[in-house]
Amino acid sequence: MNVRAALAAAAVAYSACCATTVAAPAESSCVPTTISSASTPETLVKVHINGSGPYTFFVDTGATVSIVSSALARKLRLPPSSAVVHGVGAGGLFSTRAARVTITVGTVSQENVLVSIFDVSQIEAALGPVDGALGYNFLRAYRVTIDFPDNRLCLEET
Repeated sequence: MNVRAALAAAAVAYSACCATTVAAPAESSCVPTTISSASTPETLVKVHINGSGPYTFFVDTGATVSIVSSALARKLRLPPSSAVVHGVGAGGLFSTRAARVTITVGTVSQENVLVSIFDVSQIEAALGPVDGALGYNFLRAYRVTIDFPDNRLCLEET
C-alpha cells in the first residue's frame, strides 16, 4: 500500500470512529407553573390552543390523551373528529368525543394533537378552575422536567 492510500485509509477510519459531530440544539421551552392547592397539588401551566389563550391546563402524566374542557371546546368552536376517546378515570370507564388541535406551551408547539373533550367539573371541584390537561400524547415528544423549587415546567425536544 502506498503512503497516499494509507493516509486516505487512516482518514476514513478516523472519521468513521472518532470524529465528533455537533448536533443542532434541541428546541426547549421553560414556562412558569403554579400548584393547584396544597390538598390536591397538581402542576398548572398556561397553554395556547389553536393560537388562542392562554388557558390553564394541569400536567397529567398518567393521562393517555390530553383533555380540553367542554366549555373551552364550545368557546373555540372545536369541530369534533370522527374519533372517540375511551378511557378510565376516577369515576370509572368513559367515552368522549374528540377533536384535533394545535397545542403550544411556551415556544414549543404540536399540530394535530388528539384531545378528549371532557366535562372537567369534577376535576375543578378538586383543583379549581382548569381548561384541560396535558397528557402523554403531547408530553411524549419531550424530555419533561418539572422544577418544583423554581416553579417551572421545561419541555425539551429529544
